[in-house]
Amino acid sequence: MQIRLEKFDYIEGQHRYCVLNLSQTLFGEWCVEQTNGPLGEAGGQQQRSYYTSQETALAAAEKHRDRQIKRGFVPIPVQLGLF
Repeated sequence: MQIRLEKFDYIEGQHRYCVLNLSQTLFGEWCVEQTNGPLGEAGGQQQRSYYTSQETALAAAEKHRDRQIKRGFVPIPVQLGLF
């Protein structure tokens, strides 16, 4: 599962993105990866959290998503390539 969120603040001139990615590791754990930073500029942060079950990882990803939406981010549809 991958969710992309973006925030455009024209008054302060801030354009930021946040990508949440939920995936299973090679060892069977679940990883929630959060990447965020400014759009079109260098820099940004990446944070990974590992969970033993899919339910707890999904709950953590939804918590991150809800927190970003409260901060003014908007979900952007992500189109994945076919090949």
